[in-house]
Amino acid sequence: MSNANNKNMDFKIVYVFGPATSEEKYFNDETLTLQNGEWVKIGETTFTADGIDKINRNAMKDYAIKRVRQESRTGIPVAAKIYDVFIFPHKNKNIDKIIRQRLCAELYSLENSAENNKQIDDKETIKAGEEFVYGATRSQIKYAVQSYDHDLIVNSDEKEIKLLAQICRCNDIDINTNDEEEQEQILVKRRPKLDLDTILELGAEIVLTKSDGKPFTDVNKEPVKATYIGGNKINCRGEIKCTTPLARKYLNQKVSGNEYWRYEGEKLSSLRKD
Repeated sequence: MSNANNKNMDFKIVYVFGPATSEEKYFNDETLTLQNGEWVKIGETTFTADGIDKINRNAMKDYAIKRVRQESRTGIPVAAKIYDVFIFPHKNKNIDKIIRQRLCAELYSLENSAENNKQIDDKETIKAGEEFVYGATRSQIKYAVQSYDHDLIVNSDEKEIKLLAQICRCNDIDINTNDEEEQEQILVKRRPKLDLDTILELGAEIVLTKSDGKPFTDVNKEPVKATYIGGNKINCRGEIKCTTPLARKYLNQKVSGNEYWRYEGEKLSSLRKD
């Protein structure tokens, strides 16, 4: 893999898009269902830039939009809009397919349209149809991307770690999940663990949020809050654990807790002091 400072580096962009009418629902982290005619399509394209430090999400989105416009012949039924873009090393192939497989098989058993295309003769339509996913939420897609990023890091050599860490940050993903699960502890060896003692004072109040940053509320419309008690533990309604298990309990999704707990409006992961 090339050094991050080299010129004209090639990357892979995985782009997520869907109906323009569903954009607000997607960013509110609501489920896009087949029954309502909602879907996301996940594809990939090659992107060239002068190093990872020169890349920004707007440039990635603009490039992805050009690619999506070329796909009008491949079965997109309505006016579509780019939702998210993620970046990966160029050497990896069929990343979009891997993300779809994790959504539709390994992680959430969601539907894709491959089965629906068995009676279609047009090969281009069949191929394009396999890229549709139904019943997804934004959090699920981001977690599928996160899990793939984790796999890349675990299987990388020391020369690749710096670039992969930069890619994770570009994807707005914290490669340390601050969780207690054995699989994720591998990543702690690769990057210093986020020590909440360095960013929070004892008694600091943090708020659980949805993916769009708005407070998450329970069935009684009450925001879910917690108090920092030290040692990377928080007290949430009498339950003392790390941020990730509690975030997953209330959101009912596999997420990184430091991305969903906020202190004074800022994600804990963004407050990291390296």
